[in-house]
Amino acid sequence: MSLRKAIDQKCKDCTYDSTAPGTWRQQVFFCSAKTCPLWTHRARPISPIPESTLRWYGIDLAESQALAEG
Repeated sequence: MSLRKAIDQKCKDCTYDSTAPGTWRQQVFFCSAKTCPLWTHRARPISPIPESTLRWYGIDLAESQALAEG
């Protein structure tokens, strides 16, 4: 298994909730565990995140754009 796949799998196991909105990548992107050593290496969404998903997580569009850049 590649390092990328190992990190993705660990983050998915830790964060993903199949009953919550968003793909696993979107949910991992919203992870708030900034002290986790994998946080800076977490998966990023491949496609734009729908506004309905952003609202569900309490994130506004500007905040989402800031997260994507940083």
